[in-house]
Amino acid sequence: MQKISHAKAFGYKFVSLSLIISIFAIATSFAATTPHTYDVELAVADGKKSVETDATLVFGDKSFSVVPQKKSFESATKVIAYTDIKTADASFAKKPMLSGGGAIATALLVGFIFALPFLFIKKKKHWMTVQSGGDFAVMHLGDNNWRQISAEFETHGVKVNDLKEEGK
Repeated sequence: MQKISHAKAFGYKFVSLSLIISIFAIATSFAATTPHTYDVELAVADGKKSVETDATLVFGDKSFSVVPQKKSFESATKVIAYTDIKTADASFAKKPMLSGGGAIATALLVGFIFALPFLFIKKKKHWMTVQSGGDFAVMHLGDNNWRQISAEFETHGVKVNDLKEEGK
């Protein structure tokens, strides 16, 4: 067996420990800066009707964005800062429910035509409606990711109102 001096052994241990700490620090810093993404469906206006299109919800440091996956709906991309959010409503219903003020704001912004297609939806779904001063996003969430999305909004300082269906 080869003998090495105590100073050399200490040097090897120091270099090994430094390398391990450096790799750990780099890996955690990349993991912390990676934005969280979720697959959702965004309700967008298509002429006189609204349709749900596949989209990606991306949570950043200062804002979130909902980016439609189809190029034809690229103009419907929503980027809203967390500090600008007035209300965030989550619901499990046949159509996206809004709080009283949210319903009035949406009706004023887009009119009744936008809400009309939601009246004919039969199956209950998880919805998230986020409204800021001048913009809004109506998203159909997945059955598996709605809790994580609500938690993401909460961790960024946005209170999510859980709306219940009346009479149910």
